[in-house]
Amino acid sequence: MRLSVLKSPPILIATPVILLVCILEITHAVFLQRLEWMTYDARVRLAKAVPGHNIQCATNLGFIAISDSTIAAVDSGRFGYKVGLYWPRQVYARALDELTRQGARAAAYDVIFAEERPDHRPVLLPNEEMVSSDDYFATKIADAGNVILAAEKHVLPAHLFMKDAWLVANIGTEKDADGVLRRERPFVDYTNWHPKLVRLAETNGLDLEKTKFEPGKVSFFGNGNGKGIFFHLDKDGFIDEPAQNHLYLQPYTIYRAWGMGIAMAARELGLDLDSADIQTNRHQIVLHGTNGLTRVIPLNSDGSFFIDWSLDIGDPQLAQQAFEEVLQSQVDRAAGSNVVNVWSNRLAVFGSIATGNDLSDVGATPLSENAFLVSKHWNVANSIITGHFIRLTPLPISLLLIAVIGALSAWVTWFSTKPLVSTLIVVGVAIVYIGAAAIAYIQWRLWLPIVLPIGCSGMVTHMMTMTYRVRMEQHERKRVKAVFQRLVSPDIVNELLDSKGISLSARRELTIYFADVRGFTELSDVTQQRAEAYVSEHKLDAEAAESFYDDQARFVLNTVSLYLSTITNAIKSHKGTLDKYIGDCVMAFWGAPVPNPTHAIDAVRAAIDAQRALAALNRQREATNARRAEENAARVRMGLPPVHPLPILSMGSGINTGVVIAGLMGSDNHIANYTVFGREVNLASRLEGVSGHGRIIIGEGTFAAIQNQDAGLALSCIELSPQPVKGFRAPVRIYEVPWDTGTSTGATAFIEKTMFITKAGKR
Repeated sequence: MRLSVLKSPPILIATPVILLVCILEITHAVFLQRLEWMTYDARVRLAKAVPGHNIQCATNLGFIAISDSTIAAVDSGRFGYKVGLYWPRQVYARALDELTRQGARAAAYDVIFAEERPDHRPVLLPNEEMVSSDDYFATKIADAGNVILAAEKHVLPAHLFMKDAWLVANIGTEKDADGVLRRERPFVDYTNWHPKLVRLAETNGLDLEKTKFEPGKVSFFGNGNGKGIFFHLDKDGFIDEPAQNHLYLQPYTIYRAWGMGIAMAARELGLDLDSADIQTNRHQIVLHGTNGLTRVIPLNSDGSFFIDWSLDIGDPQLAQQAFEEVLQSQVDRAAGSNVVNVWSNRLAVFGSIATGNDLSDVGATPLSENAFLVSKHWNVANSIITGHFIRLTPLPISLLLIAVIGALSAWVTWFSTKPLVSTLIVVGVAIVYIGAAAIAYIQWRLWLPIVLPIGCSGMVTHMMTMTYRVRMEQHERKRVKAVFQRLVSPDIVNELLDSKGISLSARRELTIYFADVRGFTELSDVTQQRAEAYVSEHKLDAEAAESFYDDQARFVLNTVSLYLSTITNAIKSHKGTLDKYIGDCVMAFWGAPVPNPTHAIDAVRAAIDAQRALAALNRQREATNARRAEENAARVRMGLPPVHPLPILSMGSGINTGVVIAGLMGSDNHIANYTVFGREVNLASRLEGVSGHGRIIIGEGTFAAIQNQDAGLALSCIELSPQPVKGFRAPVRIYEVPWDTGTSTGATAFIEKTMFITKAGKR
């Protein structure tokens, strides 16, 4: 029993599909991931469009935009200085000074200050002292104490700026394979070279990225044709060169630059990034803050995490101000004017939205194909501050969803009554699931997979099961058609194939009809005797004799086939089912496989038409025989052998109505015959046996049925004496159905028929 269940088509189809999809889920197939990313992007945009989409949003995030208008304003000289496109550091310092005076919580620069620029014009301080632009900026960084500087692509800020910054953060981006920025790497470890080595590299044209460490030795190589410089290393890995001005230093340290958004959130929440608990085995980072505050960042398998894209440029929950407005506030404050305090306790990000290859930082995000990527920082900060992260379903849950949806799809497709209904159900399940996935993201930022469970496991299983089901149903239609196309009329076959509620095995009330060709045995004997006489008279050899016997056998077979086909045509014309040929006997029934409420009257009318058709056939053959008799007289005069007359055969019919068992007998590998069994079938056969020549005898059940269906025909039937029938204890009531208008009626006919039946029962 269990083995047969495992072999059922839905399981055989769904199992390999589910296993394959699970493998694709485990291996992270890129071409399917891209489709899943597209569904994720759609959910992000949907969440953004839904009113109140943010479960909770930080209220102190802000953006100071450097735009084309900012560049024009700075270059115009309206702030007391006029600079070109690439600003001296004093410009950033003046904006930072204003944020410090307004009480900003943090000032994060999405700008790289990789090297010092002594070539920039110095700054005249109020005390008439001249300082370099870089020193002026460094002083303001130290005064603020809350500055977050940027690092990117292994490039850290110049040591002058870095030493007094609150933190240096990574602003690098890692886009997915389709070019969309969806995720952030929590931190990047940078090589922080010793300042003396940095100056040495600048002076001698060395590329620190090409540095080679060997036991007891470090080699620095130049750019292009520059010569290398070699230093000795002590046992602790320090450069120890007394000859080089007592050079003793550690070549570099590793600086862990957290993402700028994480740095901003750490500043706001007091998170200790140096003590971060990185739990790679649990795919998470635990950050601890003041007063027992913790934040747990869920990580993907590659160590990144997905960004909760909730705040875009222009969002009303994001404080925004143009860079030139901040500079104007600094000028107004110096002039003694009142300044609107915009940045008190806010986390401000300086970033560019200007156009131009060197200034623009534009790329695709789930929110937009052309977004300013500086927006990444405040979205990450917002996620950590509020404690809301994008969470993927664990792998076991994803695999379970694939298995459940695939199995459900196979079950619905296989057991649904109609293919269209199953498709509608599967599509409905898909729509409900997609809706649930959208709600899960909007409400809880839970990313339920869609492509693999629905698109692959669900839809592929449905299509494969549907294909198999259609193929199987087509095969079944062909099989049924092969069984019934010779048994019933074409319209019955089509009705049977189109009907869904018909069972080929059932117990039901039917009408059974037996028709036997009378005279067949005598015809066979006479033909055999003629053949033997002809062979003997003409002294045919064995081969010629065998050929002649075959011709005579075909003659007999064709004659009987002609009579049987005439009967069969009458059966099919009245929507009967031809059961079988039993020698020279035809067995048929009405009411199966297609239900027929008028099966009794249809069977009787078919029997009448069959008798009349045989009578017409016999009249034709009698006319042919009359012509042959005339021809034979001429043939005799010419010395030719006469042509034998066509045999004239008759038919006896027995019909009975009752409850029988109908079904296919045999197997697909052997002959399968749709037939009927039961007592009432035997009675119909017995009635045919007592019907004699050219008579239609029906049982009591058939007579009762036609009384309700054709009262006129029932009145014309003649009840005969109850007939003893083999296999039945008591004599059965029988009736004769008249079919020939020339048939005698009345008491004389009744006596004649009774006497004939008595004699026929003994034949």
